[in-house]
Amino acid sequence: MRKIRLNAIIALYGGLLALPVAAQNAPRVERKDNADLRIVHSFQEAMPVGIAVSRTGRMFVSYPRWEDPLTFTLAELKDGKETPFPEGGTYQQGNRFDPQTNLVSLQGLRMDSRDRLWVLDTSTVNMQPVQPFSPKIVCYNLQTGREELKFRIPGDVAPEGTYLNDLRIDLTRGTKGMIYITDSGQRPGILVFDIGAQKAWRRLADHPSVKPEEKFMGFPEGRALFRMPTPERREHLKIGSDGIALSPDGKTLYYTPLASRRLFSVSCDALVDPAKPEEEVAATVRDLGEKGVADGLEEDTQGNVYITNWEQNAIIRRRPNGMFETVVHDERLLWPDTLALTEDGYLYILSNQLHRQPGYNAGKDLRKKPYILGRVKTDTRPVALGPGNTAQPVARRDR
Repeated sequence: MRKIRLNAIIALYGGLLALPVAAQNAPRVERKDNADLRIVHSFQEAMPVGIAVSRTGRMFVSYPRWEDPLTFTLAELKDGKETPFPEGGTYQQGNRFDPQTNLVSLQGLRMDSRDRLWVLDTSTVNMQPVQPFSPKIVCYNLQTGREELKFRIPGDVAPEGTYLNDLRIDLTRGTKGMIYITDSGQRPGILVFDIGAQKAWRRLADHPSVKPEEKFMGFPEGRALFRMPTPERREHLKIGSDGIALSPDGKTLYYTPLASRRLFSVSCDALVDPAKPEEEVAATVRDLGEKGVADGLEEDTQGNVYITNWEQNAIIRRRPNGMFETVVHDERLLWPDTLALTEDGYLYILSNQLHRQPGYNAGKDLRKKPYILGRVKTDTRPVALGPGNTAQPVARRDR
């Protein structure tokens, strides 16, 4: 008996020595109780996709023109109502009236360190480009409620088939800042926009890290997910670079294709240098391994990356050491899509039942309203690179 126990101890000790040094030294992450998910707003009509929350608690939502008819694509939540922002009418109907000037179909939106709202206009309806194809970036001054900047991305950077998905902003780079954008369209990649120079360029075009995995399969609510607009037509998801996050020092950009279980990173120093050869940019790409499925990502000042895991109805947090923990698991999180972390430590979560749309269910709409915006309390703060990032939050309205 002694000999058996001794051999077992030796085997265990030997196994520990065989582990990589990083694994041996990795700190233990204790399992925590799930945070309580509080519903902030229920959407009874249009299906939302993006959420951004200002420092004073103003909440903005984007609605892409996919399968649902819309009268507006950008709104502010005010007194429990979804109000077109900054105005309604033809401004929100770029699909019908002057797509180069008006809003066509918004996807990603984000607050910068100066508390300005930036939005991405895909210039598509149900993923198909309107004419003239005018994908653009728009910045709003929340004090005046007016456009502060509008930039139409040129065709050599964003040709037809481009789908502007999500963005991150660093106002410390260049003369006025840089914006990183995931393109999840037909030719996936990362776009970079120099705010001061009013120039944009494309990086990692067709790089393996931005492409969907071949024959990718995800299982929301325990069912295999296909693109299936009719019973006769079924195909694997082919959505490329989607979720995006930025490290607290602004040196590393994290991203993931929607049709993938892997997390990647790339050097921001390489991305922002338009003169750097593409192969040198690609050389800085790192495969950070499995992270589960995800749509949106988020980041905090502790270096954590948050992951909207739509198979687990959960938000997962990846620690800087590569370990994971669950922030919240709730059966109401039916396709958690987008996240927004605020100065007071609240993580806002938009859940929209995307996988229940007719295009994934042989033409049958399986969504059951309402869609929800919830939030949970965390012990962290958002990454906000640039002027204003150390300002204390203004007293928030009671939600």
